[in-house]
Amino acid sequence: MPSNLFLIGFLLLMSTVAAAEKTSLTVNTGFTPPVSTIFDGIMRELSRRMDYSLDLSEVSAERSLMLVDQGIDDAECCRIPDVVQPQYPNLIAVPEFVFEVRFSAFAIDPNIRIRDWDDLKPHTVGTVNGWKILVNNIERIQPEDYFILDNAEAMFKMLDTERLDVATLGYLSGHKVLQKLGLQKRIKVIDPPLATRKLYLMLHQRHAPLVPEFTRVLKDMKADGSIDAIVKDVTGSS
Repeated sequence: MPSNLFLIGFLLLMSTVAAAEKTSLTVNTGFTPPVSTIFDGIMRELSRRMDYSLDLSEVSAERSLMLVDQGIDDAECCRIPDVVQPQYPNLIAVPEFVFEVRFSAFAIDPNIRIRDWDDLKPHTVGTVNGWKILVNNIERIQPEDYFILDNAEAMFKMLDTERLDVATLGYLSGHKVLQKLGLQKRIKVIDPPLATRKLYLMLHQRHAPLVPEFTRVLKDMKADGSIDAIVKDVTGSS
């Protein structure tokens, strides 16, 4: 009996050591809830299925990219590769996309019509630093006036006081901020979205050997409905 107890204790100790030795990767996201909440759920499920502990942290959008590109942190969830890689060449994409997001315009004036990027040109427009597809296109078209703010709350407050005609952000993130500020009845999303793009997990290039495993597990999670279930749980969609 003592030998059996010793064996059980030894096995428990070894399993604890193995768990403690599980490689931990720091994953940043420049998104805010509910999108960051979706990403957190996906990273937790990836952690469960892989030999890596993926710890997601919300970081300001631009700093999130910089930290991973400099190799200080390990990964960024999630981005459009062809938009961020020219400025951050140390980032590589896991080729299986994680989530598809709508980038939208928001306004108070119901008469404002935005169908594409060029329709922003006659307006005073706001966006948030680090939201690359928005910043790049706004800088490209050069609206009447534009502001690149540090955070979405500041941007929507400017829109509320009519210092902006149009604010731009991700659809889900924008709605969450408007609810937090109590402005969801005053400020409305403009349809159609400015863009709908797939987002990919970006790794620092030193983690290139991990790409095949991340790709395989993400495909498995899509095939068995795990990612859809996480999205539905967070957004309440059916």
